[in-house]
Amino acid sequence: MFTIIIPTHKRPTLLSRALQSVAAQTCRNFKVIVVDDAASYIPPYADLANLQGKYTFVIRSDSAAGGGPAPSRNLALDLLATDYLMFLDDDDTLAPNHLEAMAQRLSLGPVPLLFCDFNVVNEDRTVTPPKLLSSDSISLQPVTRESVYVLNRIPNSCLVYHRDVVKGLRFDTTLEIYEDWDFLLQCLKNHNPVHVPGATVNIHKSLADAPENMRRGNSRHDLTASVMMELYRRHPAPDMQTRQARVDLLKNAGVDMD
Repeated sequence: MFTIIIPTHKRPTLLSRALQSVAAQTCRNFKVIVVDDAASYIPPYADLANLQGKYTFVIRSDSAAGGGPAPSRNLALDLLATDYLMFLDDDDTLAPNHLEAMAQRLSLGPVPLLFCDFNVVNEDRTVTPPKLLSSDSISLQPVTRESVYVLNRIPNSCLVYHRDVVKGLRFDTTLEIYEDWDFLLQCLKNHNPVHVPGATVNIHKSLADAPENMRRGNSRHDLTASVMMELYRRHPAPDMQTRQARVDLLKNAGVDMD
């Protein structure tokens, strides 16, 4: 039923944790595609053994495709063979009942696009394994299709797509930030997302300021306004109220939008 796509880059300890959370799923109807873009360490054979018959491990060598997770996600999309898929960042984890909760919602009837709540898990990655500092549950119940056209609050790991939704779509490898938001907006053009209550995804964040501990987008705040403007141009607001909300948001940030 599900394919879980995990792009990874030089984080073997965190990848191991992510794979362990996948192996612990109570719903066993899934496959995993791991795409390693660096091959800087031996694959986590022990963790993959727990997924025997359920995984594909790919080492991507096409450095010309660009950095970041976008090329790895695109490669995995070419290998998709199930009805539903999701993306899991290599430093995030799933609660054991995540896929079961998604499957239960889908048992009520086909849905093109699902999203769930999540836990923010702050941790110290200067030690191994990472040390838990704090956690907080975030509800995405108020999020609507229109609100995502203004600002994206849905982490990529919280989304589940039907394969027909992503058919022919790919992540833009030229975007240095917000490529996941751009991909989601492509999907929302013809589909409404459905909220599934329950924080069954853990979004892990590091408070350490070492570059390897920071998410890719966190280091390019200088691009925020320009990339948002580009996405607004690519994906016109579906109504005047949403367009005005975009204008107001940028105005509060000191940017005048024509």
